[in-house]
Amino acid sequence: MLNVKTGSISPEVLGTDKKLGPVFHDEEWLEYRRKWDAYPQEGIVGKVPLQIDLFAVDVCNLKCPMCPRQEFIPGKGYMSFSLVKKVIDEATEHGLCAFNFAGLGEPTLCPDVLKVIRYAKEKGVVDVNMHTNGTRLGPEFNRQLIESGLDRLIISLDSANKEVYEKIRVGASFERVYAGVEDLIRQRNERVSKKPHIKANFIEMDEKDPTEKDRFIAHWSDKVNRIAVLRYLDCQGEERLYHRNNYQQDRSFCCPELWRRLVILSDGTAVLCPRDMKKRHVLGNVQEQSVTDIWTGEKMQRIRDVHRSGKFRELDFCRDCPDSYDSKRSLK
Repeated sequence: MLNVKTGSISPEVLGTDKKLGPVFHDEEWLEYRRKWDAYPQEGIVGKVPLQIDLFAVDVCNLKCPMCPRQEFIPGKGYMSFSLVKKVIDEATEHGLCAFNFAGLGEPTLCPDVLKVIRYAKEKGVVDVNMHTNGTRLGPEFNRQLIESGLDRLIISLDSANKEVYEKIRVGASFERVYAGVEDLIRQRNERVSKKPHIKANFIEMDEKDPTEKDRFIAHWSDKVNRIAVLRYLDCQGEERLYHRNNYQQDRSFCCPELWRRLVILSDGTAVLCPRDMKKRHVLGNVQEQSVTDIWTGEKMQRIRDVHRSGKFRELDFCRDCPDSYDSKRSLK
């Protein structure tokens, strides 16, 4: 029997949110999250994905050791705003629910970042979210970010210890980043606003020692909305789960993202997965094709069919996917 799990493989811990589940509870948001679960389970393919992950930024100001940038840098710049608009226009015409402005770089370095967020909200996208390393957060940028209408911000912070943090986030200042995040929270709260909803990410570097994770959670639990505990991925060579011996692969795994998300790189290339930075499975290019043609095209459907038939291991790229390892073994 297929195991189409629709929940996140990265556990979340409550911060200031009163409960887990939907981030917001308005009608549009709840309908979007209903589809998020239902489409993979029922095999529903819409005219466009529920979410577009626009990896529009290829530059970064940090050199984090676990980042695939250390082995492979796909480009040197940004997607043009005109191409961003084309993607958003086509997708929102057919009901795009979520837009993730991200990349293998740092999205806040893009000169059009605020304009992109505002445009997506103007076009009616329910969930406009962004991942950041937090280095650009500061009083003036934070004010503009809040005013842009951003729904969710996910910040990679990783440690509440200065020495550990700066070993992970090489090139970042612990004091400056943490002050920037706290200023953003203060400004948002002073406006009595729920947006942006803020999540702090922690990468579990040592799964046998919970003390670093516990200190991180204690530091941020009364500040951010939620905290995510991410598994450490080894990005040297092929991306693999680092503490792999602590997990078992689910041979009935069926990737839910094939019915949810489309990843588009800065040159317009649409690829199978956020991890496919080397373009091993190119689905098309939005400079030449519509989002709908790519999403409903033969290449994408063939991969869905393989997963749906329980044979994901026949696909070279999917065979050792970290997401297929979901059963944590007992640690001795």
